[in-house]
Amino acid sequence: MRTRLVFAFLLVATVSAGTTSALTYRDARNALLRTAQDTAVSSFRDHVQQTGWSLPVPKTGMEEILRDIARKGKPRPWVVFAEYGSVRASSGENPVSTVITPELRRAAHAHSNGSFERVVKDGVPYLTIAMPTVIRIGPEGVLPSGLVLYAVMRMTDEQINVDALLMAARDGALPGLVIALVPGLIAARSVLRPVRELRQAAQSMGSGRLDTRITVRGSDELADLARTFNDSAGKLERSVRELREAEARARRFASDVSHELRTPLTGMLAVTEVLDEDADRLDPDTARAVRLVSTETGKLAVLVEDLMEISRFDARAAELNTDEVDVAQTIRKTLQNRHWTDGRVRTELPPGIRARLDPRRFDIVIANLVGNALRHGGVPVTVSLRVEARSPDPPVLITEVADSGPGIRPDVLPHIFDRFYKADAARTRSAGSGLGLAITQENVRLHGGTVRAGNLPGGGAVFTVEIPLHLEEADG
Repeated sequence: MRTRLVFAFLLVATVSAGTTSALTYRDARNALLRTAQDTAVSSFRDHVQQTGWSLPVPKTGMEEILRDIARKGKPRPWVVFAEYGSVRASSGENPVSTVITPELRRAAHAHSNGSFERVVKDGVPYLTIAMPTVIRIGPEGVLPSGLVLYAVMRMTDEQINVDALLMAARDGALPGLVIALVPGLIAARSVLRPVRELRQAAQSMGSGRLDTRITVRGSDELADLARTFNDSAGKLERSVRELREAEARARRFASDVSHELRTPLTGMLAVTEVLDEDADRLDPDTARAVRLVSTETGKLAVLVEDLMEISRFDARAAELNTDEVDVAQTIRKTLQNRHWTDGRVRTELPPGIRARLDPRRFDIVIANLVGNALRHGGVPVTVSLRVEARSPDPPVLITEVADSGPGIRPDVLPHIFDRFYKADAARTRSAGSGLGLAITQENVRLHGGTVRAGNLPGGGAVFTVEIPLHLEEADG
């Protein structure tokens, strides 16, 4: 922006200086040429009128008369030519001039007061003057005598003066432009200082310093912009502070509720286990009620555990306890612990892939993805594993969980990892807590990886987990 402002300032200065120099040069050049031209035309007319001519004009002696007129030339000597019928004479060596144009000859016969023309011949400027001689037949009337005198004067001195004027105009404009650069830089700096401060303040706010403000100087438009920025920053700071306080209260509430519910839930789970064992000896209605209480208590226990887990992520208290594991064996262990080895889940797990992972958190990732596929997708569910090289980045451990169901609707995909998001608005209850995929995403992020959801070309949903590996880990 500084470059554009300085360029615009210099452009205006250049146009102004160029216009002023051009107008000054034009006026000075015209005045210089007009002075020489008027002097020569007036002087030549007077000498022609003062010279007595007898008709018919004798050829002998004419050259001497022309030389006499030429010597009296102003502002410098002329070369004078005479044309009378077929007679041609001059004060020089050649009786006929190559500088006099046919247009000037026609003008000389058409205007009895004379004509002139500026001509450039072989790069040399000339002033040519045509002055016809007349015979007076009364106080007002004149008749052309047929004798026309021409004066040819070099204008090299005038051309030298004109070139000097051009150089002076050019040499005067260039220093002016250099000098104009200084106020241009000063003006650009004064204009850009508030803009630069605004950019720095915006960057500071973007990095989290919401108390950033701009010093207001003056009362122009930039000062109004600074005041508006400060007002907006103050309102944003207050809004963010209120949101953070509300978020902190919500986290604290969820954490407190989860901890408060954990102790009574532990007792309730113990009681429901005892009731489940005796349910077969109870009457049918009581047994149904006992099993319902046991099921709902189990769901509540899962929800409380998930709330406590997500609260640890929100508080940034979650940590990785990594260990070098056989990834395929870890996945098989997860499936065995959940009793998912009855053919509903297929595996494509090549042996020999080892990585440093947090076994507990990776177990949660696989369990949540497979459980979600079994609940909302279709069997069989396929779990596959592979390592993909991505030079120059480290290789990536890729785990895919695909089901054989109808897939995920396009409007659901952007929200699939949102907390408590339900793809079907009418489905108010589900077997899970509504936090499983959110917890999965947080655990993958804790490993420095990503998880994404999509649909297979032939139908069915697929969840892809990518966790970067160090080279030594991939080799091991």
